[in-house]
Amino acid sequence: MISSTKLIRFLKHKIVLLDTNIFRDILSKPTILSEFLEKLKSSGITLGTIDAVKYELLKGSSDENKYKERAKFIDKTIDITINLPPSSFELVYDLILKCNIDGASLNITDLLLGTALMIYKKNICLVTRDTNDFSQKIFDLRSIVNIPHSRGILTYGIYQYKLN
Repeated sequence: MISSTKLIRFLKHKIVLLDTNIFRDILSKPTILSEFLEKLKSSGITLGTIDAVKYELLKGSSDENKYKERAKFIDKTIDITINLPPSSFELVYDLILKCNIDGASLNITDLLLGTALMIYKKNICLVTRDTNDFSQKIFDLRSIVNIPHSRGILTYGIYQYKLN
């Protein structure tokens, strides 16, 4: 596991994917999570996500104005949207097989995030609060980030596909 003091150095020149819960946490519980992400950006680390995460965030919009606000928020938070090639859907099946019983509760967005980690391997990591969704048989938990919150501590995992 990478210590917090070496985390920025490890993430340099990588894309850090943000899971849906990261955006929701920033929107609903403004914390120093925003400061942490800004520190990553200012250190030259690229923040990104995939379209499926954007869809999850946008589908809950109550009207067109909320939709536009959320779309603007997403664009302001990330530097890049990772496009998954059509072949990534074949990898989803491979990931389902690898996860077997551990992946019973995974949704398609988590599977696509996992697929992105599989495709881009050492050049990409994922930050998520849903630490149970990414089996350590398949993904390395590279670091843990604890963010103080008014009602306790929010814990985020930074994952990378096992490079064996």
